[in-house]
Amino acid sequence: MKRTIITTLLVLFCVSSVMAWDGRGHSAIAYIAEKHLTKRAKANIEGYLNGRSIVYYAAWMDFNRTDPPFDITRDWHVDYWTDAHRTDANGNPMPPCSVSQIKRIVSEMSDLSKLSDSLINLNIRFLTHLVGDMHCPVHIDFPTSRPMRVDAINRKNVKVHAMWDGMVIDVKHNNTSPKLLADNLDIFSAEQIAAVQQGTPDDWHIENTAFSKQVIEMIPQSKKLTYDNYFNKAIKIAEDRITVAGYRLAAILNSIFDK
Repeated sequence: MKRTIITTLLVLFCVSSVMAWDGRGHSAIAYIAEKHLTKRAKANIEGYLNGRSIVYYAAWMDFNRTDPPFDITRDWHVDYWTDAHRTDANGNPMPPCSVSQIKRIVSEMSDLSKLSDSLINLNIRFLTHLVGDMHCPVHIDFPTSRPMRVDAINRKNVKVHAMWDGMVIDVKHNNTSPKLLADNLDIFSAEQIAAVQQGTPDDWHIENTAFSKQVIEMIPQSKKLTYDNYFNKAIKIAEDRITVAGYRLAAILNSIFDK
């Protein structure tokens, strides 16, 4: 029995390490977005989703990234769009990234009459997830983030990428439901919401690249992270990025479905 429990915990940790924001964070983003959809957009979206909410599909891409035919999406979650990362170490072109996929899908959805209901359904799932991914600092990637490991509170030798995918937000909100987390984070004024919804995915990429660099530069030289020297500040960044992602997802979906 003890061995089974340990194995289960290891599996859960491995699963969480590939999910930006983990299920809690992605669902919170979708809840925030849903609260800011217009009535028409919400009704249209739920029509294409067979009555389901976008929250239901918030982490869908993470759970289907390795299974055909959706294994082609496994590299869409991390953004290698910057000039420094157009090719890998061997000079091979990098796979599609979250920003380019968001732009492709938005363009494709500009005329819904040309698409099948099943493709629109799939594209809603993609957008709901990828807008969240592009706001997770380590998913807007750069060279120093990937190999770096740290000692984070009570965990030893943790990958920074895995730590940001779930641990940072869970340090404070481990017992908080996604809906309650969304309710607590959705406090921007109408003016603030309008401001963060301005711009394009390319603009948002540049903004998030700055946060990516910041969360790496915040790591102390000792690479031993505590609440005082890292997590108190990191949590505020994570909360802000989740909130902003929700508002921007709403703006994208409203532009497509409020017709």
